Amino acid sequence: MLLGRLALYGLGAARLHEEILLVTAAWTEADHGRTPLKPFIAVGEAATLEQLDQAFREPREPATRIVDRIRKWAAHDAQDLEPELRRRAEVRKAVAQRDLAVVGEAEAKAIRRLLEDQRVRVAKADAEPEDMQLTLFDDAEAEQRRRDRRRWKAKLEKLARDIDNEPVRVRAGYNVVVDRLETIGLALSHSPRIGHFRRISRRRRGPHVIDLP
Repeated sequence: MLLGRLALYGLGAARLHEEILLVTAAWTEADHGRTPLKPFIAVGEAATLEQLDQAFREPREPATRIVDRIRKWAAHDAQDLEPELRRRAEVRKAVAQRDLAVVGEAEAKAIRRLLEDQRVRVAKADAEPEDMQLTLFDDAEAEQRRRDRRRWKAKLEKLARDIDNEPVRVRAGYNVVVDRLETIGLALSHSPRIGHFRRISRRRRGPHVIDLP
């Protein structure tokens, strides 16, 4: 089983989406070097994931000699499964982008409604006849009301700009500008029985890291 991490980033390196992807295949030592690993379809993959879940619940330690035999094929196995991992990553990326676009559109509409509601309230206050307002106040209060009206007009101008610009900005915040697929691990079973998983190897650099619980 090859594990990969797909991450999608937006403006300012904001992380928009991340998920772990899996590719499973049957592993036989006799065929190594002659036949590439063939990824399972959905049914076979579901069975493998069920076995992996069982293995984590009832872990067993394989013999060192078995681990040593498997270790030499680790990078080769990852290379066999990597094209399928990349294919699945492209599919998941497209799905995630559609989902992000839906969220972005919903938030853009919400911010537009909020700004439009604010404009209605400010415009209503600004539309009240000035003379009617000022007769209710003394000179100081009347001057304050005049300043308020000037601020309302400035606020209306700003709201008009925001209604045009803010939904665009919100939508853009959900656009994927960078994507990254990283191969992070390879899980292997050394026998048909369930539960024989262990750490095989780990490298600080390079695309293939074998790191099993």
